[in-house]
Amino acid sequence: MAEGSLLGLYRFDRYYTNGGDADEDFEELTIAELDEARADAIRRGVSKGRSMAEATMIARNLVNEPANIMTPTSMAKVAHEVAEANSLGFEVLNNDDMLEKGMGAFMGVAQGSDEPAKLIILTYEGDPENPGNNLGLIGKGITFDTGGISLKPAAGMESMKGDMAGGASVIAAMQIIAQLRPRINVTGMVAATENMPGGSAQRPGDVVTAMNGKTIEIINTDAEGRLVLADALCLARERGITRLVDIATLTGAMVTTLGKACTGAMGNDDGLIGDVISAGKTDRRKILAAADVR
Repeated sequence: MAEGSLLGLYRFDRYYTNGGDADEDFEELTIAELDEARADAIRRGVSKGRSMAEATMIARNLVNEPANIMTPTSMAKVAHEVAEANSLGFEVLNNDDMLEKGMGAFMGVAQGSDEPAKLIILTYEGDPENPGNNLGLIGKGITFDTGGISLKPAAGMESMKGDMAGGASVIAAMQIIAQLRPRINVTGMVAATENMPGGSAQRPGDVVTAMNGKTIEIINTDAEGRLVLADALCLARERGITRLVDIATLTGAMVTTLGKACTGAMGNDDGLIGDVISAGKTDRRKILAAADVR
């Protein structure tokens, strides 16, 4: 009830010239329980619901911000604030760091933008004595996606400010993980950049080299999400993370296939896919196993 009430009242109206609808906000929510023995359980539920709603609203705010405000640098700043508020580890790799690591797939996408790219890393140690008990959450953080040289149609392009929703979800998830304190080590990574058709942008036909040495021919520059994720996934594996879940607004083909009623999941680990689907059911999120990529 607490989570639903807060999310139901959510509005993104900070840029309204005449202000938002402050009169519709509420200052207090009262939940009545006749059984005194359940009072503590109710309090815990309200606290958890509030935490879940606050994390969700972080993701919503990140996605709703215009792209001239929510740049990769701004996204890193929000992630840093979340890390400090929740005692998470924080690290950010800049362009030079990624070039040094050989992240040619990521930097190929980033090279067309004047905005510096950021690989944002948040860490939670819930089981420090067992480093192998780990999970990696990798988010696509394209803060604006024009398609690059393979330019998207103008109609609807304004919605491409939301192409960083996967990264926003990872930042929000790391906050709630820190607050719920599960016994597992979790690393969240956000590959944040713009995909722009600048004079230095990569071209169809270019060949880039990913962090693991694999070469990739660019056929369509609007397939940028898998490139930035590839290098982030390589870094996660280098750091010993064995169970990886990447979250991305990766392709409109998924909407064509499944519509907007559910999320598609695909991978090479049946157990992990099952865990993701089960987690979705717990929170009434429809997730469908879309393909086996082995």
